[in-house]
Amino acid sequence: MSVSTSMLTLLQRVQPLDTELRQVNSHTATIKSRLEKGFQLRKFDLIGSYSKNTAIRKASDVDFLAILARDDVRWGGKYVDSRTLLTRVRFWLSGLFQQTVMRRDQQALVIRFAGGAFAVDVVPGFFETMEDDGKVKYPVYSIPDGNGSWLQTSPEMHERYLRQADEQSGSMLARTIQLMKQWKSSRTPPIPLSSFHLELLLASEGVCVGIKSYAQCLADAFQLLVERQCRPLRDPVRISGIVSATNTEPQRQDLLRCALSARDRAYRALEAEGNGKIPQAKQLWNLIFNYKFPLYG
Repeated sequence: MSVSTSMLTLLQRVQPLDTELRQVNSHTATIKSRLEKGFQLRKFDLIGSYSKNTAIRKASDVDFLAILARDDVRWGGKYVDSRTLLTRVRFWLSGLFQQTVMRRDQQALVIRFAGGAFAVDVVPGFFETMEDDGKVKYPVYSIPDGNGSWLQTSPEMHERYLRQADEQSGSMLARTIQLMKQWKSSRTPPIPLSSFHLELLLASEGVCVGIKSYAQCLADAFQLLVERQCRPLRDPVRISGIVSATNTEPQRQDLLRCALSARDRAYRALEAEGNGKIPQAKQLWNLIFNYKFPLYG
């Protein structure tokens, strides 16, 4: 088995299962129905990895954007603290999911169903404005920023941006992102790297454009993280401001250490492959993916 064949085999293994996708649809209906009874729900859309086709099996959370009426996020003529809204959403959903683990994250309410292979993240927000990218108008929403204030986002614009970048790469960008997500999730705890940051970074830098193998795309992605020192990225769509790779400085340092190790091994693997030393190259990739890279078959 060549390195390229092993990469394709790994990609097949990380694709979400049909059972996971059915669970997504089931949770969508249940959560939406509950929110409609407690809030003026304007929209309830699937966003994140599953909407961008970059989710991986048993590792990617399912993200929903719950757009509420402005009256639901105002008190006394002002917008409430975004953490207050998250608490209200949690309180309301807890009445339905009493036996379910539920916690408040930076920007979302995280629900982990018993026996589920993934968590469901509910991101509440409200409509802010319409943004024109020169061709099409897209809605912009305000969502919790993790510190009590509000952050602007436009899933539709980001999904279009990523889709166009994927087309320019010959459909290799989305699959490379999946491989990078498998790399970060192959360790316990997972390597601290924001999926949103990863997607925007690889798309904006054209990492997968040109005649490249997945091995080369991965090596270049690791190199890019190292060159930038895993620092925040300015949103190329100019909606979400600064997009951090991690939540804290210790996490950034941990990510940089992991990226350095992976970068060095990846370029050694490419050199070994170029010299016809396929077993050595695959062993190096196996180390990068924490012994989850297919060596045989």
